[in-house]
Amino acid sequence: MNKILLFIFLAIISIEFNAQTNISGYTPLDKGSTEKQQVFLSIKNTSPFKESNIIASVQVNNNGFFNIDCKLSNEEKLYTLFINKNKASKSFILSNNDSLIFQKSGTPFTVFTNTNHIDKEFQKFKKFIEKQDSRSNNQTIYLNEVRNYTKDSLKILAIKLLSIKELKNKNLLKKDISLNPEYYSSLLEELKRSDINVSEYAFLEKDLAFYNLKTIESKYSFSKLMNTILVFLLLILTIYIFSFKVTHKKKGTYELSKQELNVKKLILEGKSNKDIADNLFISLSTVKTHITNIYSKLNVSNRTELISKFKN
Repeated sequence: MNKILLFIFLAIISIEFNAQTNISGYTPLDKGSTEKQQVFLSIKNTSPFKESNIIASVQVNNNGFFNIDCKLSNEEKLYTLFINKNKASKSFILSNNDSLIFQKSGTPFTVFTNTNHIDKEFQKFKKFIEKQDSRSNNQTIYLNEVRNYTKDSLKILAIKLLSIKELKNKNLLKKDISLNPEYYSSLLEELKRSDINVSEYAFLEKDLAFYNLKTIESKYSFSKLMNTILVFLLLILTIYIFSFKVTHKKKGTYELSKQELNVKKLILEGKSNKDIADNLFISLSTVKTHITNIYSKLNVSNRTELISKFKN
């Protein structure tokens, strides 16, 4: 008799142990549908573009209760629960060491308890994103709000990464990188120092590398353009100076000093060198020096050419 009781006791314990699961609880039944209600569990892929993989499913009983008996990863992963054809869904972070229990409520997956501490910050982040999606159509405002929230309110690096993936999914990440390259470079370095798998943030590394390449190309193009402009301006200046010299040499219009103008005036009046020296109170040798300079500047060889040039 005692052996029978012991057998029954062990059997009950075994049943209870085997019935334990990470995810269980209640979901309201869809009374208007004849379709069997099922709850599906999917795990998010590392790529933000691939659809999730369904890893388990279970039928909801007549009381709305479900048990998902599935071994999860020992590491924190992002999972999603949904009913039938995505009639209702809930994303959360969980590991095989945690448990997720849903209480009875009028809306599926709204009241629950999760022992994973990272999920608490994730749920707050999801509410913030939903709020931003509903109230802002301005991309710049949206980017500023999400970035500031990520920097100031999110403490867990894995959730920061999910925030960046949200921007990637909305095709806003490249734009925000161009506005805040230093922040994203710093975040990437932080991710590299962490235990997070490289494949999880490879998209960020790729977009940053693309931005840096475009920046280098832009700087090179600008530098090349500036060098071209400088060479062109230098060429124009050289041509102008050369043209100026040639033109003024041909016209013989080099500027004469005040004393040279006086000497030239007296030469045109027919004065001799001695008369010029007496009129200007300078030595004869100084007069000759002035005359030599005048001939050179005006491109003439003697008095006759000078007088002929200015006879009118």
